[in-house]
Amino acid sequence: MGFADDEDVAREYLTSTLASEWVPTRDVLVLEGNQTVEEQAPGEVTVTTPVQGRIDEQGRLTEQPVAPISRSFELQRVDGEWRISAFPEGFGLWLSAADLDRAFRPSTVYYLNPHLDLFVPDVRWLALGDGLTTSLARTQLAEVPSHLEGAVRTGGGPDLRLAVGAVPVDPTTQMAVVNLQGSGLSDDPDRVADLRAQLGHSLLGLRGVSAVDLRVAGRSLLEDGAVNLGSELGYEEVVRETEVGLLRIGEELIPVDPTRYDLRNLPAAEVRDLDLPRVGMSWTGVAASADLSELAAVSADRSELWRWRDGESEVHAGIGDELTDPSFDPHGDVWVAGTSRSAQDPRVWVLETGDVSTLARPVEVPWLADGERVETLRVSPDGTRALLVVRAERGSARDRVLVAGIVRDSQGRATALAEPWHAAPTLVEVASARWASTTDLVVAARRTQDQRLAAFTVPLGGWLDSLPDQAGLVDVQAVPTGQGFVPVARTEDGRLHTRDGPSVWFGARNGDELIVPGT
Repeated sequence: MGFADDEDVAREYLTSTLASEWVPTRDVLVLEGNQTVEEQAPGEVTVTTPVQGRIDEQGRLTEQPVAPISRSFELQRVDGEWRISAFPEGFGLWLSAADLDRAFRPSTVYYLNPHLDLFVPDVRWLALGDGLTTSLARTQLAEVPSHLEGAVRTGGGPDLRLAVGAVPVDPTTQMAVVNLQGSGLSDDPDRVADLRAQLGHSLLGLRGVSAVDLRVAGRSLLEDGAVNLGSELGYEEVVRETEVGLLRIGEELIPVDPTRYDLRNLPAAEVRDLDLPRVGMSWTGVAASADLSELAAVSADRSELWRWRDGESEVHAGIGDELTDPSFDPHGDVWVAGTSRSAQDPRVWVLETGDVSTLARPVEVPWLADGERVETLRVSPDGTRALLVVRAERGSARDRVLVAGIVRDSQGRATALAEPWHAAPTLVEVASARWASTTDLVVAARRTQDQRLAAFTVPLGGWLDSLPDQAGLVDVQAVPTGQGFVPVARTEDGRLHTRDGPSVWFGARNGDELIVPGT
C-alpha cells in the first residue's frame, strides 16, 4: 500500500533498484525529536533518532518508551547527486507524529466471534495513498493476526485477494465494489456470508460509502444485493450499558447508579427483585455476572474462590495460590489465574456457568514461563480476548499488559490462550487493568517517567491517553454507558472518584469496592 504523493517524492532520493524494492509500510517508526547524522565512511552514514511508536506490517500501532535507535544507510552518486542505495534489513518508513496524522488513518477491521454472533474489532493505521477504501478492504482480507489466531473467524485468508488494484467507489451511488479472486469462493455460501458481514461492516464505516458489493469475475456474490446501512449482517457490535452497579461497604452490597457523579443509591422500588448476599470480609475482588444472578470473589490470602448463585454458594479451596480477582465472560463463565499448588508455575482456569460447584478447568497457556506471575486476568466484552497483566517474577517491578485470543472448541468451551500481543510497552508498573470497551482498556499504572500511579485510557492500537491526576490512586475502572464509558477511580483511603469535567476528579463517596456487572 502506498500513502499519498510523499511516497513518490521519497523514492526520488533512492537509487532506481532500491526504489523498486522498497515497501514503506513494512515497518513504520514514529519519531520523537530531532535526528543526528554521522558519516561513518565515504558512502555510509548513521542516523540516530528517538522513536516513540511503531506500526507493524499489519498496520497495528504500538506506543513505545521513547528511546534512540541508530541505523546505517549506504549512499552512491547518481548523475552527480547522492542517493540512498541500501537500507538496513527490514527498513520501512520513518516519520514524525504530525506526518503520521497526515498520511495514515486509524480504521477498524472486524473479525467474527464464532459462538456469540458478535463482531470483534481490531484497529489499524492505514496509509492513504491507494485510497482508504482499498487499504481497508485489503487489510480485512488478510489473515487473522497471531494474537487472535483460533479465537475468531474470518472469510479472508491467503487464498483470497483483490482481483484488481483498487476498490472503486461510485461518486453518485456511493457504492464500493470489492472485486475478489479466490478459488471456490462462489461455491462457499458460508464464506461469502462472513465476507459480506466483515467487508460490509468495515467499509460502511468510511465516509462516502453507503453500499458495498462483492463480485467475482464481474458477477455479484450477494443474492440480496449490495449491503447498505440497513442490511442485517448476522453479527452485531457489543453495546454495553450498566444501569445498576454494586457498591460494597463492609459486608453489604448496595445497588447504586454507577453513571451518576455521586454514585447515588438506587431507589428500593427499582431493585426490589434483586436478592443479594452479604459478602464476608475475608473475601475480596468481588465480580458479578451481567444479570447480577451470580457473584464470585477470592479470599484475602488469594488461595480460595467463592461462587454464589441464586442463594447457593460454594468455596473452591483447591484451585491454586496467588489467585487473581475473578472475571465473568459473556458466556457466564468465571475466569481466574494464579499459580499451581504443586510446582508454583503460572496457570489459568475457567469455571463454566451453571452449578456453583462446577470444578475449575485449566486452560492451556504455553507461552507463560515458569517464574512469571499473572497479576490480572479479565475477559473482553465480546468474549474472544483475555487481558493479562504479567509480572516477570516475584519482587519484580516490571509488568506487561498482554492481550491474547481465547481459543474455544466447537462447543464454545475455552481450551487455550493464543500467543499474546504486548499492548502497552510504555507501562512498567500496573496496579489495575480492565476492559473499558472492545477496543479500549483503562489502567492504573506507571510509566518510567512517572513518580506515582496514574490513570490512563489505553486504546488498543493507539496512543495512551492520560486521565486526570489523582493522588493515592490504586484502581480505575470503566462503567459502560451505551455510548462509551465513564471512568471511576479509587484511592488508597477508600474514596471513589468520578469525573468532574475533563481535568478533575470528584470525590463521590467511600466504599470498599465498586462492582460493575459483567466484568
